[in-house]
Amino acid sequence: MGQTKKAKITFTCSHELREELEAVAGSEDRTLSNLVERLVTKALREYRQSSSTDQGKGAA
Repeated sequence: MGQTKKAKITFTCSHELREELEAVAGSEDRTLSNLVERLVTKALREYRQSSSTDQGKGAA
């Protein structure tokens, strides 16, 4: 197997959460790592969009 240029991140979660993530990954024919990357990418995109729309909503 070749080397990856992606950074490695480790996080801790409950066994139940891991089992759920593995089930979703399996149903989407993805690796667990790929699923988590996709979910984090989506969450960051939504956060950025939310942050950019909130910038103009300061107190007057």
